[in-house]
Amino acid sequence: MHYETLVTVLDEGIFTLTLNRPSRMNSFNQVLLDEFHQAINEAEQSQEVRCLVISGGEKFFSAGADITEVNKISSPFHGYAFSRKFQECFGRLEKLGKPVIAAVRGYALGGGCELMLACDFRIAAEDARIGLSEVNIGAIPAGGGTVKLPHLINPLKAKEMLCFGKPISGKAAEEIGLVNKAVPVGQVLTEAYSWAKELAQKPPLVIKTIKTITALATKDIESLLHYEAQGLGMLSGTMDFAEGTAAFLEKRSPLFKGI
Repeated sequence: MHYETLVTVLDEGIFTLTLNRPSRMNSFNQVLLDEFHQAINEAEQSQEVRCLVISGGEKFFSAGADITEVNKISSPFHGYAFSRKFQECFGRLEKLGKPVIAAVRGYALGGGCELMLACDFRIAAEDARIGLSEVNIGAIPAGGGTVKLPHLINPLKAKEMLCFGKPISGKAAEEIGLVNKAVPVGQVLTEAYSWAKELAQKPPLVIKTIKTITALATKDIESLLHYEAQGLGMLSGTMDFAEGTAAFLEKRSPLFKGI
């Protein structure tokens, strides 16, 4: 299938999805979200697909949600629905009965980081910049990041990343267990495909069962995701949210007032 914002390739059981909005730093707009969802459905239904590799560009894995759309959130209900759409899209990767590998180069910020968190395995460039920076625009990571990060790494480190919004390197992400392996940027895709080729040879039903069982360890996450979406909905009605997103688009420092 041809996509406007994705490039897909199926080769020897490995289905590669490459984000393709370079002019917008591979940020997610509604078109990319919809196409990503369709591509996951395509992978799920295909008997040929044994493993997925999610990639972006060399400089940007993904800069997250497209702020031109975030800035247009007009009500708490709109904010809640916006959050849920991201959560459900990325959640499809976690529910997919096939292994998914993130090949991260460059910046993986906000929703880009949340996409990475939804993958089963993560290979990152040592100099990649990974983080959840929504606090800097008066919002929270509402595509699953606020909920999932404390489950994946030390909660103290997770709170630091969430509250300061500063990205960390791929090497640092490996040290705290946020990615499986950090390698030089030129080796990221090679390493990811090496993992994918090995996983593609494993028994599919065993892999699916392992994913199902390990997901049970965080079975309360779905209810927490609703709280996360409600949090973005509440914040989207504040002046700080409007100021933060506007300041980002105007390339200036925001002035937050707590209202």
